[in-house]
Amino acid sequence: MFDFDRELAERYGVFTSYHSHAYPAHIEYYGENPATEVDRLLDQYATSESTVLDIGCGAGQTLCRLSPRVKKIWGITLGEDLLQATRLRIEHLGLTNAQVVYGNVKESEAVKQLPEGIFDLAFSRRGPYFNEHLLSTLSKEAIFVQELVSDFDGYSLREIFGRRHYNPSSFTDQEVLLSNYSRLGLFPVSCKEYFYEEFFRDSDHVRHMIHYTTGPRWTSMYATILLRRASECYGSAKSSSFGVLPSTSTRLTRYFRRK
Repeated sequence: MFDFDRELAERYGVFTSYHSHAYPAHIEYYGENPATEVDRLLDQYATSESTVLDIGCGAGQTLCRLSPRVKKIWGITLGEDLLQATRLRIEHLGLTNAQVVYGNVKESEAVKQLPEGIFDLAFSRRGPYFNEHLLSTLSKEAIFVQELVSDFDGYSLREIFGRRHYNPSSFTDQEVLLSNYSRLGLFPVSCKEYFYEEFFRDSDHVRHMIHYTTGPRWTSMYATILLRRASECYGSAKSSSFGVLPSTSTRLTRYFRRK
């Protein structure tokens, strides 16, 4: 970790692949870590002839890890501080084939900063989703790897955290995503779902998590309500030697090829 990583770790935590005091006290994967599967897929398809796109590259950890083994790698991120961190990481590591741009991939003008039709490997860790604007950047034989974090029985807590809205639909995230991607001409090759459990120490620990996920945009009154609801949730949650277990979540890894 470089010096510039320390502040970002405190500010963003797990959502940009940093470990911080808000990170769960323990995560039980019951076997294979899903992040290992993502790395395996990336390592399999990233070759010395690959031109790679990291969608939502965050602070550039994965982008810089892959850079030495590929021909060219681009990243796009939404966050000026994350953009700067990625550029500093590239500079500190002496990488010459990596480039990063700022922008929201939901906006066509932002995506126009990327070259068209050259990426034979694209990936997104924890989002954002692939969309029609990004489609023109892929080569005809491109592979796309996606990692998402979802829930099994954790809707109520995630709603408290502001990460998602409760959806009683019988359709799962995976079904919706596969349907949307099929309309973009992305054919699913592999879809793996990993159930895991996150343990937090106490209500103070969840306070830090709420701070990371809600941020300063919420009023102090609303934050107080969130904390009270979180405390109620913790009061009924089961605990173990690892701490309190708020929910069972899922982490999904998928990869696609163009039809």
